[in-house]
Amino acid sequence: MHLGELDTPAVVVDLDVLERNIRRLAEYCRQHQLSLRPHTKTHKIPEIARWQIEAGAVGITVAKVGEAEVMTAAGLDNLLIAYPVIGRSKLERLMALASGNKMLVALDSAEALDGIALAAHQAGTSLGILVECDLGMKRCGVQTPEEALRLASQAHNRPGVEFEGILFYPGQVRVPPDLQPSLLSAVSEKLEHLLDSFHRAGLPCRIVSGGSTPTAFNSHLIKGMNEIRPGTYVFNDRNTLELGACTLEDCALRVLATVVSTAVPNKAIIDGGSKTFSSDRLMAGAKEDFGLIVADPGLRLVGMTEEHGHLDISRSARPLHIGSRLSIIPNHVCTCVNMHNQIYYHRGGEVQGCWQVAARGRVS
Repeated sequence: MHLGELDTPAVVVDLDVLERNIRRLAEYCRQHQLSLRPHTKTHKIPEIARWQIEAGAVGITVAKVGEAEVMTAAGLDNLLIAYPVIGRSKLERLMALASGNKMLVALDSAEALDGIALAAHQAGTSLGILVECDLGMKRCGVQTPEEALRLASQAHNRPGVEFEGILFYPGQVRVPPDLQPSLLSAVSEKLEHLLDSFHRAGLPCRIVSGGSTPTAFNSHLIKGMNEIRPGTYVFNDRNTLELGACTLEDCALRVLATVVSTAVPNKAIIDGGSKTFSSDRLMAGAKEDFGLIVADPGLRLVGMTEEHGHLDISRSARPLHIGSRLSIIPNHVCTCVNMHNQIYYHRGGEVQGCWQVAARGRVS
């Protein structure tokens, strides 16, 4: 089957580009002695996670216990839940996973640590703990080396858990790669100060986990970091493209859509809206559009309702007709993928099969 025969809207992935993206970052990590633990929240597909492991990743990262359940059920091991696990139900599910798999959990509070340690001790199992530190993102993470040491020391002395290291996310660095060195230097200084505090306290950090897709190929500039957790790099998206952190040729995923109405002057409607693309705006560059129409940049996806994508065709280089098909790079690929039950994959436009997005909707 050719891509042109797929019913729309459909999410499609170019296997050649996907495989190149996976290989390229794995090779970079080998060259710079960095462990790669990719975040699977982008694709939510065990088969792709397995390819990442086969290419050299030491394990995988997930956001939620539900994602971990899907990945472990598919036979994947050595998982990091890069999110605080809070609440009895989640702790019971986490312990069920930890009894047969190597698990790490990131946290930034004594409350989260107490809950995990007690549940693990009662279950007769053990988990690794990473203390999350805020090095500029201002989202999660303890604020000072003293707080980090206090929490790490508590984990170090508790049955049921083992302190393994620290975790941070440099998500505040959202500029083109050639402008990143000075910003990453500031992150590096904070990290070195933090690690020095741990060294002086005699509390070694086996894992120092950071990284992001925009900064992935500058990760070697953050001194002391030995593991990175990028996610978007497997597919890339318009956000990554606008930042200059990838090229158009690196964008593996597209949404195929069909024009279903041209009744309104200077406007056309496609059969995909916010329930197909998500309604995420660009985080960089022009923030008005909801995706990049590859074949005709003059066409703009300017509006979304649930099932309608609103095109401004006033500057289009070609006429659109009912039934015209478009290939669109979404602004934010992670939220787009989570809208879909399946993703088709192809080589050279010939559809090879489809993946089930097994962890979609697993947000708890």
